[in-house]
Amino acid sequence: MSKTLIYKIEFFNYWHSGSGLSGSTYADSIVNKTERNLPFIPGKTLKGLLRDAAERINALNPDLVGNNFISVVFGKRSDDKQSTKEEEGVAFFTNALLSEDLSNRIENDKNNLSDSLYTVISSTRIDKNGQAEDGSLRQLEVTIPVTLYAGIEHFPTDYEEEIKYCMDWIKEMGQNRNRGLGKCKFSIVKN
Repeated sequence: MSKTLIYKIEFFNYWHSGSGLSGSTYADSIVNKTERNLPFIPGKTLKGLLRDAAERINALNPDLVGNNFISVVFGKRSDDKQSTKEEEGVAFFTNALLSEDLSNRIENDKNNLSDSLYTVISSTRIDKNGQAEDGSLRQLEVTIPVTLYAGIEHFPTDYEEEIKYCMDWIKEMGQNRNRGLGKCKFSIVKN
């Protein structure tokens, strides 16, 4: 038996889910945005993040998150180190998006509210003398704290506890999470 599992990602500070693109003089790296100029996180990124959490938990305690859960939900990797072949899992991970209600309110506002969702932060490398190193200034576009919603389609209902453990494991995500960005909480939406 399977269902679509809906979950939310609440961000508590600025975060950056990178598009891989540069914003020219605006920023060295810009965030993923929909065609409506709204932030999103690709489903593929979320699948990888949750799989990594599952594999880490499994390494610590296979009773909490077992190999069967990992291979059924995320897919089975080939034992051959040379091969990139993978047997697909049954679950499909959707992109994480703002709620439809909030998206519509932002899009229909005449003050161009979508631009208010982003800001640019700067960083530079400091040398041993306390001076900024030449050419080290970097500008990163970040998104303000928001809540995004995503789904896992065809999710086997027998594995809801395991996916909760994986979601609880994730405390931050995105670029520069080791420098304080992207603090977040994943949780399943009941309805």
